[in-house]
Order: sequence, then C-alpha cells, then structure tokens
Amino acid sequence: MSFMDNIGKMASEYIGGGGGNQQAAADAASDQVAESDPNELGDHLAQSTNTMDQSSLMGLGQQLLHHFTNNGGYDGSGADAAEAAGTSEQAVASGDSGAVGSLVGYAKQHPDVLQGAASAFMQRNPGAISQLAPGLLQGIMGRLGK
Repeated sequence: MSFMDNIGKMASEYIGGGGGNQQAAADAASDQVAESDPNELGDHLAQSTNTMDQSSLMGLGQQLLHHFTNNGGYDGSGADAAEAAGTSEQAVASGDSGAVGSLVGYAKQHPDVLQGAASAFMQRNPGAISQLAPGLLQGIMGRLGK
C-alpha cells in the first residue's frame, strides 16, 4: 500500500468514527481550503472528481452552482458558469464527474467562488472528505495531527 493510499485509509477510519471526528475533519478541511492556493485547490478538487461517489459529486456540483449564483464577485448564475465551463447546470447538479470537473476548472478563475463552495461542501459533507485527492487530504490530516 502506498503512502497516499495509507492517508486515504487513515482518513476513512478517522472520519468514519463519526461525531466529533467528522466535525473536526470538516473544520480542518475548511481551514485548509481557506489557506490553499486557488489553482492548487482547483487541481486537487478536479482530481477528486475522479474518485468521488455520486452523492459527493452532486454535493460539490450543487455547492459550486450555488456559489456562482450567490457570490457578489461573479456576475452571472450557476447556469451561466456551467455554460462557460462547457457543460450544463443539469449535468453538474446530477453529479456527472466530467461536468463537475469542468466547473471546478472554470471556478479556478473565480477563487472566492471556488473556496466558498469547497468549504461549504466539506462542512456539509464531512464523510466525503476521505474521497478527496491525496494532496488535499494530506493537508487536512496534517491539521488534525494525524
């Protein structure tokens, strides 16, 4: 088992403990997102779309659409952003991995949207944190002292 596989396993075991562990992981993830370079964050999230389950993809996609619609720094809606990313709002909302990945790529141009959506996603879906790309997961686990 590789080092990165071990991080994923450790995260699953820690977060799978539920309760305080999930909240601590969600808080650590939000802190990690807030301090991440938007391009690196976007790369990690795009990589994560290849390993996330359907429910997690839907959650991330819906948070991105919501933040594009409700962020004062973006002049448009989630549907506009999806179109600009070369996909559709429906495909993103349904959790299509390619569509969510495309919207993540587009969100790199709008760091406030990307970071806000990622933070909200992790707060609302702490169980999905273990599905994140190893580079992002390593930072989160480091914040937890694991």
